[in-house]
Order: sequence, then C-alpha cells, then structure tokens
Amino acid sequence: MDTQRKSSFAGAADVVAHAKIAAQHIEELKVACANGDKSAARRSLRQAISELELARAMVRTGID
Repeated sequence: MDTQRKSSFAGAADVVAHAKIAAQHIEELKVACANGDKSAARRSLRQAISELELARAMVRTGID
C-alpha cells in the first residue's frame, strides 16, 4: 500500500482513524479470547464492528 499518496476524498483521514481504532479493538478481542473472557470478547467485537460501520458509512458518503 502506498502511504505517500494523498487522500482521494474528503474525510479519508477520519476513515483511517476509525479503522485503526477498530484494529485496536480486534487486538483486545484476541487477548480476551486467549484469556477465555467471553464477555470482554463480545464487547471488543461489538466495538470493532461499530467502528468499521462508521468507517464504511464515511466511505459511502465520500464516494457519493
């Protein structure tokens, strides 16, 4: 992936920020699963999904 390219639509940096937050939640999910903490795993998964849904909505808005 070419990290030197400029954003092709307004709000691309915000999309990336939400994706990075989702990645952090996925890391928390991995830890929770490794520890057998089902409640924490569910919470982290829900948070990751929420962040990715926000990013997807932003991409759709940016494309339109």
